[in-house]
Amino acid sequence: MLKEKKILILGGKPIGSCEIVQYAKSLGIHTTVADYLSDACSPAKKLADATLEISTANIAELEQYIIEHQIDGVCTGVHEFNIEQMITLCHRLNLPCVCSAKQWDMTNDKELFKQCCTKFGIPITKKYDFDSWETFQIESSEFPVIVKPSDGSGSRGFSICNNLDELKAACNHALDYSTKKKILIEKKMNFENSVIINYTIVNGAVYYGCMSDKSSKKVFDDGAPIMSLQVFPSLYEEIYLNTLNKQTIDMIQDIGLKNGVVWIEAFCDHGEFSFNEMGYRYGGSLTYYPVKKFSQIDQLQHQIEYALLGKNLEIPTPCYNYEKTYIILPIHLKAGKMVKVERLDEVKSFEEVQQIVLVHQEGDIIESWGSAQQVFAYIHIECNNKNELVDIERRIMSTLAVYNEHDENLLFNLYN
Repeated sequence: MLKEKKILILGGKPIGSCEIVQYAKSLGIHTTVADYLSDACSPAKKLADATLEISTANIAELEQYIIEHQIDGVCTGVHEFNIEQMITLCHRLNLPCVCSAKQWDMTNDKELFKQCCTKFGIPITKKYDFDSWETFQIESSEFPVIVKPSDGSGSRGFSICNNLDELKAACNHALDYSTKKKILIEKKMNFENSVIINYTIVNGAVYYGCMSDKSSKKVFDDGAPIMSLQVFPSLYEEIYLNTLNKQTIDMIQDIGLKNGVVWIEAFCDHGEFSFNEMGYRYGGSLTYYPVKKFSQIDQLQHQIEYALLGKNLEIPTPCYNYEKTYIILPIHLKAGKMVKVERLDEVKSFEEVQQIVLVHQEGDIIESWGSAQQVFAYIHIECNNKNELVDIERRIMSTLAVYNEHDENLLFNLYN
């Protein structure tokens, strides 16, 4: 049913685009990648059957192309803007789409998501209500607090504030990263420890996938905490499944989602969970790999099927496998221009390395963002226990290199 179908992938550089093209082509699906970049600068375009030098912001031209070339479906990776463009195109052309614009807002907007949680009695991080952040006042004992955009991801626009002066400056900073020009002010939690919970939705049924413990650290002292390590399965999985799993499934179904991929970040303090945010997409490290490893549910397959057919060909039968520890290790870049990547293939050949999800390529210019934008790659590792990671990490960091024009290695990682 899928062979010779035609799919348009929005964005050839964001995470997930290359993997979509490769998987679709393996099924005999004709792939076209659209973005404003040349083929040489767009990794997924190098793999696709056809390319289109049209910005994903140009709805009118994309719509015309879809009609003229009889495209059967539209898909994209993890980039929120491209997801919104996909939703717009699909609804304008009556093509299959995993959600409406309203449903996307309920999952992507952190404040709306927390309202959904409250409805189902799910604990959330404490937030402060205000009419205007310019006149916002709280007691000094309430600090530290965090300020962040209501929409967006990757820790962009995030600040930790210890007083009102810092808070006001942070609000202006967060607004720069918010498409909706909305911000949240919340009580600072223990960002070093959180969990990521994964679900798959097929024909309205919600299936638990897997759960990880996520460690975060700051690149800079005044920066946002970003992921330094994810370990599957979570130490708190059994507690979560026995307490909040059913309420979370009920909440997802109440939003009206019928198909798609969901991850939820929650802070965990001695088995007590506080939900923080939700993503109605793959995690930026491409979490569908560990989901498939632990539950045998192929989220990428379900997404592509639905984009082309408006239905899934198979109903999942989860079968959970905990024989190995699965780890996602992000490797970061210092500021500079990526001139040369060396020995990446050697790292790919390591027995423990399952996948390498690249974020940047040669020629990219890296700035001191202090966010997930500085990740060079997410390395997926399978081992017998977490202790083996120490040796694997050392071998990776002593092998892999990314050089700038001065032959300086830009790589570092936050894992300790």
